[in-house]
Amino acid sequence: MRTFYIILTTLATTAFAQDKGSPAPVQKALEGWTAEEILNNIRTFSVSDLIAPTEKALWYHRYASQTNKTAILVRRQPVMELNYALLPELGQLQAETSLGEMSLDAFLAHPKSYAQGFVVVHEGKIAYESYPGMGELDPHFTASVSKILGSLVVELLIDDGLLDENATLGSYIPEFEGSEWDDVSVIDALDMTVGLNVSEYDRTSDQSIISRLMAAELGEPINGKLETMLGVMRDAEPQGEAGETFVYSSTVTQSLVFLAEAIAKQSWSDFFDQRVWSKMGVEGPLQVHLSPDGLAIVHGPMSLNLRDLARIGMLYTPSWNAISTERVVSPAALDRIQNTPRTNQFYISGSGQLFNERLGDDTVKTAARQWDAIWADGDFFKSGLNAQGLYVSPSRDLVIAFYSTEPSMMVQKYLRPIATSGLFD
Repeated sequence: MRTFYIILTTLATTAFAQDKGSPAPVQKALEGWTAEEILNNIRTFSVSDLIAPTEKALWYHRYASQTNKTAILVRRQPVMELNYALLPELGQLQAETSLGEMSLDAFLAHPKSYAQGFVVVHEGKIAYESYPGMGELDPHFTASVSKILGSLVVELLIDDGLLDENATLGSYIPEFEGSEWDDVSVIDALDMTVGLNVSEYDRTSDQSIISRLMAAELGEPINGKLETMLGVMRDAEPQGEAGETFVYSSTVTQSLVFLAEAIAKQSWSDFFDQRVWSKMGVEGPLQVHLSPDGLAIVHGPMSLNLRDLARIGMLYTPSWNAISTERVVSPAALDRIQNTPRTNQFYISGSGQLFNERLGDDTVKTAARQWDAIWADGDFFKSGLNAQGLYVSPSRDLVIAFYSTEPSMMVQKYLRPIATSGLFD
């Protein structure tokens, strides 16, 4: 697993080491693109442009729907406004980043933070908000933050009594018959411990499962061959033991999409709209980006504005009724996240050591249910490529959401200091 950590760290920092891959100044997102630049981006955007956060990645963060087929989930309820109860002292909280120790205010204003938006919501009111690199209602690429929407749908099916998390994927998904996914348990898929060669960071070869999956979802051929996400996934082979180690994997998240569609008998987007999005008093649409053959890319990307991302986090807090007509996340589902049996050894023997480093915090208990970090105090967090994130503290009725274009994810250093500052106790 040490090799795994080194590979990922190298990928995350390569953008800083090479001029070609240097993150684009987020001011460009505010200034906009010329017609010629937009046309070029639409015609030439590729997976490699997104992995290294170049100017094309910055453009994609705002305009992913111009390269992907997209299902648009529109607002169906009146907007449930988030009022303000600002705490300016939040901006003075300090953290140690690669730019030095500085306040949150100073970090977000620093041109090399590449921060685009940051919002803190406490008891249903906005306590802090900043948009250094985007408009407040601009839709933005979520990256892997959308993975928790995949697990949320599974939680709903469990609550409905339609899904047994101890059963195998193959018992629900006919398309997995005869593949190595057939005998993977639902709980092991939820917790990213499937024992298959689907690690997120095996990008050293364009023939790896993750490289092929990302090419398939954008309709990019590899060696002249166009593939489907399902076809790629069926080629997965055993690697390690299921249930023993947390191995981060977007491929695993996609298995939850096939699971949900097999049980619900409808598209993932339609199910999520009916059970979640249509209940929320959001300000904008949710863009669910699709593969060429129409599969929701739930592992990331999706696109929505920052306050609506925070509203998703609020579904897990006591203030859920400030933004939703129904309680979407049940107490049982919340308990399954906070009181997962997964251990710290399960976490740090795999991907967890990287997440600890990014967070600047070694008190994380474990990971589960598609969340990257779960603490003993019941808080949990999900991150995404180029520093997108959603932090939820149910006991403090607190949500932190942010968007960025920066691969080392140093903005995460502020999350636990904010949550544990005493301002919300």
